[in-house]
Amino acid sequence: MDKMDYADFSLIHAQKAAGDPILGSVSAGELTERERHLIGLAVATTKGCPDCTAVRLKAATQAGIPDTAVQEAINLTAGMNAGFVIQAAVRACGK
Repeated sequence: MDKMDYADFSLIHAQKAAGDPILGSVSAGELTERERHLIGLAVATTKGCPDCTAVRLKAATQAGIPDTAVQEAINLTAGMNAGFVIQAAVRACGK
């Protein structure tokens, strides 16, 4: 098999078209660059990818997003995920 590159996948093209700032994209959509950075960070932390999270944290910092906003986004993400875990546990117990 030939060496694969991220650019070979159509999902990356969709991600770039959506204005993902990590890919150097600019979007004319409704979301600001700050919002796109924070959403990307939330997804990276939710998926548990330390490399993705590190890249997104660095990019958010370089974009001038304050640490307090980054922490708030991570806390919200953690809280949302905890809610899903609790709900799944309660449902599994039949309550």
